[in-house]
Amino acid sequence: MRYICILTSFVVISLSSFGQASKTYNSRDLVALRLLPATWERYWNTHNMDSMGTMLRKDVDFVTVAGTWLKGKAEAVKDHKQKHQTMFKSSVWTTDSMELKYLKPDLAIMHIGWGLRGDFDPDGTPRQPRHGIFTWVIIKDKGQWKLLAVHNVNKREPVLPDK
Repeated sequence: MRYICILTSFVVISLSSFGQASKTYNSRDLVALRLLPATWERYWNTHNMDSMGTMLRKDVDFVTVAGTWLKGKAEAVKDHKQKHQTMFKSSVWTTDSMELKYLKPDLAIMHIGWGLRGDFDPDGTPRQPRHGIFTWVIIKDKGQWKLLAVHNVNKREPVLPDK
């Protein structure tokens, strides 16, 4: 009986929290946020880094997969433009997954799983297809959701034991 009371309390608290969240975050925000990874993918695959820049706040902090810390929108766009003329010029980005967490009505965190193929190492050697995870801190700025902080990492491939 005690477990049923605990379970019932948990369900009531969960439902009331869900009700609060649905009042706080409107469906337009949810749709806009969920479209961001597809928008990133489109800009990447068309190698349109000026358009990619429209997703960034002016004061964005962007840590690349190589560990370079790009400070500000201008620096992030410039770096990506340079790389899309060389090592990423024929790359194809695929968004694999997305998870969204609201922190406040104007602030969210998103984790995006991605795949990349067709890119090159800085020395021109073709890379093997790879996967990674983006972490985005997204803020609603003048009615638009913008990336405030970005951190990108490659996933390590599992090391299989020798047989």
